Amino acid sequence: MSGESAEAAMARLRAEFGGRWAIAYSGQGRWWAFRGPMTSETFNRVSDVQAGTAEELADRLREIEAR
Repeated sequence: MSGESAEAAMARLRAEFGGRWAIAYSGQGRWWAFRGPMTSETFNRVSDVQAGTAEELADRLREIEAR
């Protein structure tokens, strides 16, 4: 992923996690993922994740989804 543009990283993250997580990139260089709306069955699950890079965000989301 080194050298990948934010737009390309966003497209890759949305392709892998879209439908389950909303992906956002801040103007300060942080990556975010949000899931919701939360239901009574998912209320105690992680609903948002932040990371310094797109790859770090992808790794964290994979870890959360593997639980």
